[in-house]
Amino acid sequence: MVLVFRTSLQTKGDCQRLAQWLDRQPAIERWTIDLDDCDKVLRVVATAIPVSAIETLVQSAGFDCSELPD
Repeated sequence: MVLVFRTSLQTKGDCQRLAQWLDRQPAIERWTIDLDDCDKVLRVVATAIPVSAIETLVQSAGFDCSELPD
């Protein structure tokens, strides 16, 4: 499944800091961040992980995160 989120990430350094959190999650197969998008979109390809868990991970890294509706 692909989950899509609005985030507060701003720089590549922010992405590297977030990577330390997301890369440790076995349910996350891959993820990308579009810093050029106004919503700084985080796309997560994952199996069996709730939206709230992704939001919590990103928030634990110090960033705002909320799921974007389809």
